[in-house]
Amino acid sequence: MDKYVAIVFDSEESAYKGADAMRDLHRNAELTVYAAAVISKDADGAVKLKSSIDEGPIGTAFGITIGAMIGILAGPAAVAAGAAAAGTAAAASAAAGGMAVGGMTGGLFGAYRDLWVAGIDSIMLDNISTELLPGKSCVVASVDEVWITPLDSKMKDLGGTVFRKLRADAVDDEMATEMDALNREWEAMDEELQAASDEARAAIKARMDSIKTKMDETEEKIDTRLDEIDREFEARLQAIDEQIDKAADATKAKFEKRKSEIKEEWQERKNKLAASVRRMADKIEA
Repeated sequence: MDKYVAIVFDSEESAYKGADAMRDLHRNAELTVYAAAVISKDADGAVKLKSSIDEGPIGTAFGITIGAMIGILAGPAAVAAGAAAAGTAAAASAAAGGMAVGGMTGGLFGAYRDLWVAGIDSIMLDNISTELLPGKSCVVASVDEVWITPLDSKMKDLGGTVFRKLRADAVDDEMATEMDALNREWEAMDEELQAASDEARAAIKARMDSIKTKMDETEEKIDTRLDEIDREFEARLQAIDEQIDKAADATKAKFEKRKSEIKEEWQERKNKLAASVRRMADKIEA
């Protein structure tokens, strides 16, 4: 399943060995690694990025996530630095430009929101924070596992402590909920308009214009999100196809099943967002 994993090691050297072992698992088609990074906490408690993050639709988003995580784990003063150090130029630029709510512009709250959008909750953060003591390092990765044994076995041999979090699409739910709420408000105002006196109609129409503006803004956000979903879907599908080509028969079947699930998840996400926009359009036309 598509998830985030964090593996904490007693040293930076062990963390790099863990990252190498994860890459070996990917090369052997035992799991799919979409993006990964190594972060370390020094003796003074400063958390720093130690490895680069791949460019691309997944790498850029992952870079913003890592930037927010660095800021949270190191404390409020490091949030902006975490976003700037997030690995790729694209990720740092996105954070500086406000594409993500957190990072450079949102402070501590924004960093937490970036992680919430990515699907990393406070429980996983607490687990990492408890284990990532000064002098320790952590491999953080966005992966797809068709079984957990290969990663657990490799990381245990290297002394790593593994944490997992299934990826959630909270931002999709938020956008759909926001549009649905605007739809309901529009309906209420439209009903009120039909029964209103001439004196009250102007104020109601002004309110409906305001709702329409918010609907248009939300639709733009949804359109952008749909484009992001498509780019991410293509990148994930390409990575899974590469694993299918080289996997052993037993694992190949699992990856093929996972490919079907990714397609279904992609279509469900698109349908949810597109349906909320269609409902809005129907209300306005009516």
